[in-house]
Amino acid sequence: MRLLLIDDSEVFRLTLIGLLSESLPDAEVVQWAPVTRGKPANNFDWQRFDALLLSTSPAGEDGLEWLRDFRRAGEMPPTLVLADSTGGELTVRAIKAGASGCLARTGLTADRLVSAIRAALRDAVDTYKAGGTHTRTQPLDVHSIGDRNHEVRIKGYKMLRKIGEGGMAKVYLAEREKDHLQLVLKVLESKLLQDEQFLRRFLRECDVISRIRNEHVAAIHDHGVSDDCVFLAMEYFPGGDLKQRIGTGLPPLLVLKILMQIATALDAVHSAGIVHRDMKPQNIMFREGNRLALLDFGLAKEVDSSTTLTRTGMVFATPHYMSPEQCTGKPQDPRGDLYSVGVILYEMLTGALPFQAANAAALAHQHVHFPVPRLPQQLVGFQPVLDRLLAKTPEARFQSARDLFIDVAS
Repeated sequence: MRLLLIDDSEVFRLTLIGLLSESLPDAEVVQWAPVTRGKPANNFDWQRFDALLLSTSPAGEDGLEWLRDFRRAGEMPPTLVLADSTGGELTVRAIKAGASGCLARTGLTADRLVSAIRAALRDAVDTYKAGGTHTRTQPLDVHSIGDRNHEVRIKGYKMLRKIGEGGMAKVYLAEREKDHLQLVLKVLESKLLQDEQFLRRFLRECDVISRIRNEHVAAIHDHGVSDDCVFLAMEYFPGGDLKQRIGTGLPPLLVLKILMQIATALDAVHSAGIVHRDMKPQNIMFREGNRLALLDFGLAKEVDSSTTLTRTGMVFATPHYMSPEQCTGKPQDPRGDLYSVGVILYEMLTGALPFQAANAAALAHQHVHFPVPRLPQQLVGFQPVLDRLLAKTPEARFQSARDLFIDVAS
């Protein structure tokens, strides 16, 4: 089951996710921060979600009016409205706007939340059977919600819930049975086991992380083959990723501390002879507090290796964070990762990306030819560091992550 949660408060969003994890371990909750992301567009793909949890005042606006707009644009999943307090009048207004029900944010319990979700889904199934409209093409099996069954079975691990999925792998939160430690399991798509190139890239990730010992690099606990699956077990990060924190806003002092930790992590990675090649906020995770760790070395390449694991004509890295030499297919070294750190620095400071375009080719052109953007006056102290990180040629950048650390720390 996939839920979309639209609410301004990150604390409340995380609290609600915690409540759901108790009784609906299989549920995947997608967070939407309306203050930074605004209102979902008219062409938003609601088909991807089984239910919507919507604040009554997203970004200080009228959530019920948002819901009316959503419904005018097309079919919607069942919706529960989250209010500071509920009453007969608000509940009536919410239902008239198209909601299935209304929940009070204060005093919300796991049982109350799950019961409301199940009731909303059950109503949607009844509507479907009666010939009404709903986004699903077939009824959702309400009775199966919360089941712990997964299509993946790996000996020694109990799957808790799926937390992500990409082109090559599915990612699960799992519990190691011998000591009940919660870990993240990255499982390669079974159909790709016959593709030697993909398999080598996945196994390289295991090898790379295993060779690096640093507090700011994710720890790998296990990897291997089980029941025709290749898997990687790595530490679980309850603090989420840097992308989420950028969405809520970062004060300059915290940005400085995060930048120093990133530099420390990259120094360890580069000292091991590895170029990461996919530096982005989603690959920077947080443990408790603000201690970060770098992960996802699926694109990493040994500095001295002449073997390329990137297929001709395919771009695996994220275009927004690619260095000019990566965009143009030139040889890459650790200074390319530092360019990506420059993009991340700009995003941490401003909440926006330095270069934006409609497609990857246009983005690549901007990385190669556009000047380094200027920071607002209140952030001008960061401009010299940003200029060196986003320099168009590697020679004009910091020559190592250690040099970056020394410059920022001095």
